[in-house]
Amino acid sequence: MGRALHIQNESTDPAGLFVEALEQQGFSVDTLHPYAGDELPATLDGVDALVAGGGLVDTHQAGEHPWLAREIELVREALERRTPYMGLCLGAQVLTEAAGGTVYRCEPHEIGWHEVELTPAAAGDALFDGLPQRFQAMQWHYYACRPGNGAVELMTNPVSLQALRVGDAAWGTQFHIEVTRPVLLTWLDMGGDDLAANGYPRDRFLESLDEHLETHQRVGRTLAERFARFATRPAG
Repeated sequence: MGRALHIQNESTDPAGLFVEALEQQGFSVDTLHPYAGDELPATLDGVDALVAGGGLVDTHQAGEHPWLAREIELVREALERRTPYMGLCLGAQVLTEAAGGTVYRCEPHEIGWHEVELTPAAAGDALFDGLPQRFQAMQWHYYACRPGNGAVELMTNPVSLQALRVGDAAWGTQFHIEVTRPVLLTWLDMGGDDLAANGYPRDRFLESLDEHLETHQRVGRTLAERFARFATRPAG
């Protein structure tokens, strides 16, 4: 079918649902770990879809991390080529920077489960149309997106923009719709103090997975499957 590139921006945050969906559509998926030294391609020649996940850096640090600056340039190229793109948390912020928007320090930050809501603009969107109007989404971010240049706001909440589309082939979610239970258990082990400080001590966080994760993963799989199907369409 085609080739997809999965840019994993942090060791504990693979975009597994999206990789699986792309593979089910026949894509060969190459996973790169640029934070660990994997070299990003010079161009998107031969790349038919692009997914970029969350990370421990922020876009204002692109001057410190050449790989992050290169990633922003690749996403800018994806926008020019209309290569299907999905950005998750940091990946959404990379999309915002690539499209000429602003990534800013948001107050308050969001860690744990926070409700998100569709905007009217989500109606008819290739990925977001018909999703639950509201659901609890897994968040872990201190920065947020202020889109520009005609980007469409698809989901929001009182803290910040939560999902956007740029052009007709690039999307981003501020929340971590890619997560699975094993990923979240790893985050609990590594970031338990941050979770506890934000209202989720260990027992409460484990309870919250039973309360919210089934719906969350259902939405994640829907977005992943729709994105993968979209990526099979001929360009233009």
